Amino acid sequence: MVGEVGELAECFQWKGEVARGLPEFSAKEKVHVGEEMSDVFVYLVRLADVCGVDLESAITRKIDLNAKKYPADKARGSSAKYTAYQNKD
Repeated sequence: MVGEVGELAECFQWKGEVARGLPEFSAKEKVHVGEEMSDVFVYLVRLADVCGVDLESAITRKIDLNAKKYPADKARGSSAKYTAYQNKD
């Protein structure tokens, strides 16, 4: 899977900040990105199956944890580490 992630990363290497919808990518590049994302996804789903991980539950749990670690009203627009948002009692 690491190799596939590397191939996906190559699609974005040297592109700088990427806008939503990849407007600066050619049609061929967009197809290639989709193919590489598909490869990563297939590996991830298979790994979850082999490991007995329910991805839907794991994703929901992680979103809930992140919401607590990074409260939207404090974290939006910031790249600070989650410890910056913890109460300092």
